[in-house]
Amino acid sequence: MERTRMGHRRSRMTVAMVGAVVLVLAILAGLLPGPAAAAVSSEEAARKVTEQFSVKVLRVRAAVLDTTPVWLVTVMSAGGNNNDAFQVNTLAINQETGELVPSFRHGASGYTLPGALDRSTRIEQRPEALRSGAWR
Repeated sequence: MERTRMGHRRSRMTVAMVGAVVLVLAILAGLLPGPAAAAVSSEEAARKVTEQFSVKVLRVRAAVLDTTPVWLVTVMSAGGNNNDAFQVNTLAINQETGELVPSFRHGASGYTLPGALDRSTRIEQRPEALRSGAWR
C-alpha cells in the first residue's frame, strides 16, 4: 500500500487501473495511435497515387506484403499515342507511412529472377510424333 500526501492509502491495483484508463482515453482521443489504426486510409492512398502519377485508380484493397500492411492500388494510365496508353498496374502503398513500396527488393544473395518459361514445343518433347506421319 502506498500513502498519498493526504495520508490516504492507495493500492497498486488502483494505480494500475487509473493508468490503464488514462491510456485508453488517450487512444480514444487520438493522442496515441491505436494498434490496428492505419495512418493512411484507402481514399488518401488513391488520391496520392492519382496526383503523383496522373493515373485513374480502378481498385484499392488491403494486403500484407512481407509482414507490412499495404494498400494495393490498381491503376490505369491515360490514353494517348504512347506505348503505355491504358496500361494497368498494381502499386503497393505502405499503410503506415503512405510511401510507395518498391516492387524490386534485394534478397539475401542479391535478387531472384522469375523462373524461365518452358519454350519447348510438343515435337521437342515427343520426337516420335514428328516421324509418325511419314510413310515410305
